[in-house]
Amino acid sequence: MPIFFKPSASDFSLSADSIGNRWLQEPVVRPNGFPLYHWIQTERSEGLLTLEGQELLLKPGDGVLIAPHVPHEYRENDGSGMWFTSFLTFDGKLSDDLYKICAVSPYLFVPAPEGAWFQEWIDRIIDSHFLKNDIDDAALSVGCFEFLTRLSQLRTGLSRTEHPLYLQYVRPAMQEIESHLSDPLNVDDLAEQLHITPQYLTRLFQRFVGSSVRSYISVLRISRAKELLISRPYTTLDGIAALCGYRDVSYFISVFRQQTGTTPKQFRKLYGI
Repeated sequence: MPIFFKPSASDFSLSADSIGNRWLQEPVVRPNGFPLYHWIQTERSEGLLTLEGQELLLKPGDGVLIAPHVPHEYRENDGSGMWFTSFLTFDGKLSDDLYKICAVSPYLFVPAPEGAWFQEWIDRIIDSHFLKNDIDDAALSVGCFEFLTRLSQLRTGLSRTEHPLYLQYVRPAMQEIESHLSDPLNVDDLAEQLHITPQYLTRLFQRFVGSSVRSYISVLRISRAKELLISRPYTTLDGIAALCGYRDVSYFISVFRQQTGTTPKQFRKLYGI
């Protein structure tokens, strides 16, 4: 019955703070709720969740996303003492704004037929990232966004990543950014390629990604820098900065420190480089 915690705070918009499956769930009482968005799903037996004066029976496959600080409690319900669950809690720069993504307040219940996708997602993420101790922060962030947009699809009937505006403008912009991180990038040029105004592209990013275009570029560049600082130990900071699209190494160091809490040199020392 594995449970995993992220080793450090996420620099990305979304990530998993904790995740687990095949967990023998003990009774939980939280009079002040939980500080993060929290997904819990029944794998075997059944549980009883009480919140907002309501009782929700969680049968196999049923899941629920609970908003932060909502008083609740849950326990095994069929007398077997063998209620097994999977769960996920979210952190990251957008963790306090998930209600804007999912419109969830104070909870969102997902019945078993639709819940299968979320169980498979948790199993896959644990197998591919945590059991192998090979956590790809960028891929995990994208996966968490997929998880939440799937919930949004159930609530609104349309996944954000399947929305025509996302497919026509946001995804091509994201692909252009990821393919040219070492080149000068700005919202004006990206918008011109898409034949829309910079203001409109910015609004689309805020709507579908939850951040500005500039912030999205910055997060990706610093993520790339962290990879290169480790994989290229003999490359100078000027070289790393240039590979990540920064022409001014002092500015690169400043942005790196702002996002990670450490300088590039200190970051290398953490890994013995």
